[in-house]
Amino acid sequence: MPLQRLRDRPWATGNNRTALAETSRFRGFSRHSIAGLAAIAAAAACGLVAGCGGESGPVPEAPPYVDPGFTEAGAYRLYYAFTLSTDLPSGIAGSYGILPRRNLAVLALTLAPSDERKAPAIDAPEIEAVAVFLTGEREALSLTRRDEAGRPTWIATLQVPHRVPLTIEIRARATPAGPELRARLTREFRLD
Repeated sequence: MPLQRLRDRPWATGNNRTALAETSRFRGFSRHSIAGLAAIAAAAACGLVAGCGGESGPVPEAPPYVDPGFTEAGAYRLYYAFTLSTDLPSGIAGSYGILPRRNLAVLALTLAPSDERKAPAIDAPEIEAVAVFLTGEREALSLTRRDEAGRPTWIATLQVPHRVPLTIEIRARATPAGPELRARLTREFRLD
């Protein structure tokens, strides 16, 4: 087919360089688009260099969570502790009648005034604790009351699994009309 006949057909102009050069469809890159592409390429290169740099040292560890061990509402404070029975000194465990075992944890709860100088009365206190397992199963804990130094203290024991988080939900009132104190703590014990 002669060249003249190809130029007359629009589908053939895409394969013919001279026909492309004569049309206004091919303009090449303008000075502004080349500068824009160069800026994008430079930014991408800087991003790669910054992200893939040499060793910058170890990543610092996050500070550990420190549970305050108490909650307050109104003029009252609820102290709580949940620990393995083997971590208790033998004299303390014995005074509560607890025989330390590898998989036995102890929950201790104490109601006290938040300001010792005012010392409002703790009259007919109500308290409950529930263990919530990873499966969603809930178990009410059997709390035994003891009065220590004029403050009501409750103790409960619970068998705990190895390296499985366990949540304890606590609700208490120092007086029937007093504010509700709530605490929720999650622990995971390593029984090695």
